[in-house]
Amino acid sequence: METEPWGFHDPHTGELQGIWLDIAEKLEAATGIAQEKKLAPYARVMESLTLGDADLSYLIRSPDRDTEVVHAGRLFDFGSVIQARPEVPLESYDDLQGLRIGVLQGIRLSPRFDLDQQLYKIPVRNYETMLTMLAAGRLDAVSGNSLSLAYLQEQMQMQEDMGDRLVLQVTPVTVQFSSESQHLDLVPVMTKAVEHLRETGRIKAILDSWAGKHWRVDEEGGVE
Repeated sequence: METEPWGFHDPHTGELQGIWLDIAEKLEAATGIAQEKKLAPYARVMESLTLGDADLSYLIRSPDRDTEVVHAGRLFDFGSVIQARPEVPLESYDDLQGLRIGVLQGIRLSPRFDLDQQLYKIPVRNYETMLTMLAAGRLDAVSGNSLSLAYLQEQMQMQEDMGDRLVLQVTPVTVQFSSESQHLDLVPVMTKAVEHLRETGRIKAILDSWAGKHWRVDEEGGVE
């Protein structure tokens, strides 16, 4: 998936870099299976897996797509979160009422939030725009995945502009093979490697190197 910090081109060298590239490198070393890595927008990645044009990718687990992919190991969990300005209290879901909340177009964060028509959600094009609007006082809170928000807050030096964080749900990210792939015999090998890298802390070390530790949430939705 092509988006910073997950996968992007270095502006100086043009080389691929990001979290997915670092994870792919670890999996290649652990399995001996080479990956021909290409970046694509989220929708195109999903389409490529459905059609079998790509063998595997790294994506959030979505039950409505389980018939189209074969999961080859859980990499990590991140949080779908709302984060407010420092002066805005945000201790429970009810505190969202009346807030101007930035939301990426087309994103799904949690069933309750996504379907809630009572909230004042303002669609924005990307995280950078959303955070800039928060700093300028045009939003009361921002929403998204905990890792992207933590990374960009650090990049944009916005830590002092951020207040309370509410975790809507915890979402697993998995290695996903296309059900149409000709290499499904490699799923057990990949699964074993993923479990080893996760259990030895190497996956979280990659994520921490990009976003610090504030992205982490535990399975109950709190800060780890």
